[in-house]
Amino acid sequence: MFSLASDMPRVYKRKLGTCSNDMKWLVDNPGFEFLINDKRCDGADPVFLVVFVHSAPTNFHKRQVIRNTWGHEGNLAHDPMRIVFLLGTVNETRVQQQIDEENALYHDVVQGNFVDSYRNLTYKHVMGLKWVTYYCRQARFVFKTDDDIFVDIFQLTTFLKDTFGQTGGVSNLMMCYLLRSSQVNRSYRSKWRVSFKEYPARKYPTYCAGWGVLMSPDVVFKLYLLSSKIPYFWVDDVHVTGTLASHVGISHADFEEKLSPTAIDVDKWLNGQNVTKPYLFGNSDSETILALWNRTMQYYHRPLLLSR
Repeated sequence: MFSLASDMPRVYKRKLGTCSNDMKWLVDNPGFEFLINDKRCDGADPVFLVVFVHSAPTNFHKRQVIRNTWGHEGNLAHDPMRIVFLLGTVNETRVQQQIDEENALYHDVVQGNFVDSYRNLTYKHVMGLKWVTYYCRQARFVFKTDDDIFVDIFQLTTFLKDTFGQTGGVSNLMMCYLLRSSQVNRSYRSKWRVSFKEYPARKYPTYCAGWGVLMSPDVVFKLYLLSSKIPYFWVDDVHVTGTLASHVGISHADFEEKLSPTAIDVDKWLNGQNVTKPYLFGNSDSETILALWNRTMQYYHRPLLLSR
């Protein structure tokens, strides 16, 4: 049997305690382990927001851009934030050495012992849920995102406080950009093709676009607890925020109006004569994220990022 930290809430201990050797399980994999884990939330109590970012092993520059911009933990001096980047394994020794060196410098990589691939994205997503459950359960809010996303972290913090109050617990929260009645992709030309054997239904349940999912810790725990009881499906957004969420009775809240909908809108905002309120989110390449961040800093009258 596994052991948990003494400060884990009793309900977590009791429910996880029914699963033999839970630390070594990930969905249907009985041999899981964290290869890299610096436990970023240790010694941080409270944590206002913990962010786990899906990243590919070779996306060093993308991770650095996030560290230098919206993901810098010093941005929220009075509302502690922790950020980790989730990776699987890579079969190139030099790349792994670079990842080890990166983590030795920043201590924010969480790596699991599954191969990093599209077909393993659900393992990565559930690893994030597992990591929060075991190592950052004191967080008030949990945010899952990808490494090509811009976030106005100041506006997000204000939105959370205005919506849910300055202090106190939040429960049963899953807020995201919702996708409804999406057709299952059957095209043989698509890397996202799903066979009838993998998913026999014609449409997916309502689920979240993976670029940004805001959750309360109890939802993270419920999803994680159920993840080893429902058959694996590799499209992680559908599986975690759709299928698992529906089984635990989560009612989604739609973030649609908070999203920058097009690249044209972003370009107009970046090049507008007046610095107006930033978009809360944006899907962009790294150079655009840098530009978005500097423009955002102008809006908030903060120092620009000079080093790129």
